[in-house]
Amino acid sequence: MVNGKQNDRPTEENGSWQNEFPFKSYDEIQAARKRAGMYRKGFIIATLVIVALLLISVTLGLFSGNFIARKMMNMLGSGDEEVVKEPENGQKADGGFSIKIEGNDGKGDVLITTYDVSGVVERAGKSVVGIATESYSSFTTGSSGSGIIASADGYIVTNYHVIEGGDNITVILSDGTNSPAYLIGADEMSDIAVLKIPAEGLEAAVFGDSQSLTVGEPAIAIGSPGGIELQGTVTAGIISATDREITVGNNVMKLIQTDASINPGNSGGPLLNKYGQVVGVTSVKITASGYEGLGFAIPIDYVKPIVEELVENGYVSGRPLVGVSVRVVSQLAATFYGLPRGLLVDAVAPNSSVAKAGLQPGDIITHFNGSPVRNISDACTIRNQFKSGEVIGLSYYRNGAVYDVEFELDEQQGADSGYDF
Repeated sequence: MVNGKQNDRPTEENGSWQNEFPFKSYDEIQAARKRAGMYRKGFIIATLVIVALLLISVTLGLFSGNFIARKMMNMLGSGDEEVVKEPENGQKADGGFSIKIEGNDGKGDVLITTYDVSGVVERAGKSVVGIATESYSSFTTGSSGSGIIASADGYIVTNYHVIEGGDNITVILSDGTNSPAYLIGADEMSDIAVLKIPAEGLEAAVFGDSQSLTVGEPAIAIGSPGGIELQGTVTAGIISATDREITVGNNVMKLIQTDASINPGNSGGPLLNKYGQVVGVTSVKITASGYEGLGFAIPIDYVKPIVEELVENGYVSGRPLVGVSVRVVSQLAATFYGLPRGLLVDAVAPNSSVAKAGLQPGDIITHFNGSPVRNISDACTIRNQFKSGEVIGLSYYRNGAVYDVEFELDEQQGADSGYDF
């Protein structure tokens, strides 16, 4: 019965239909599948072989055809054949633009040479010293750096910031000998200082000409990066630029740029040329994250007259000084307190020209030589355009009123005046 209905199909017919059904055993089905797989694999392999043979035939045909064609052209060629001239750069045979490719046939000039700096180190290494400063108040090493022996009798050139604030200065020679040093003179504006140690027969450095430097020539630095423990470290690179304007502290300086590695502790050491001559005093390195290969040195042509004045006078004559200590009045503070932006005066040098002109602590300097000032660097940049003894103008705010005065710039008598500008 199917779906509730009687199945009227005869029994004999059912038996006949069952006998005619194409039934296969499991083994027969598996054998048939294996045969079909073998046929497919054989077909794929045969196809790949045929394709490979075709590719080889085409390649050989093209190669032999090109070879035969060139042979025939050479055989048929005559003295009357046209000579095709190589196009010049920027030209093309059909009038269009083309770039000429110049191959290296071994006859060209070699433009890059690897320098062995061992000779430079041998010549200049003994002229480089380590410098350590100590503070009496804390009895700890305040800073460390490097220096250059400028004379056989013990004059040493270094950076001002290396010895700044140091009560006790020690010089360590290349052979490890320690010697107390005396400060002869220092100049904060140029970041140069001169020391003297009691010694004779020292190996003095040879000074070169920084104006003759060219971008790309070798540059070698020797110093104590990271401290006296690494004294005598040699790094090398090239001159990256010769006249970079960089703000150092509150002053703008023109410096030599190099990719020779210069780190804290290298300061005060030499930057050398390929002849082993000192062409700069290493001073500044950009150490912010993401910067690498940016080192700077003060050109020796700028350093030389400063060193001579420091030895002679103890300071650089003619350096202008206003004689004030100040704090910056920010935009937020100016808005909150209802004050003008500028420099709040904390102290004025007694008997200075600006004090005689009427400036007092609590005043706010708003303009200097007619230009607005927003920070100490602005004021120092304007001041450094003048010499001591020259007259300059200044505007200051006091109790709701603005006053204009003129006064003569004083002369700095030493590096550590205790005033900001």
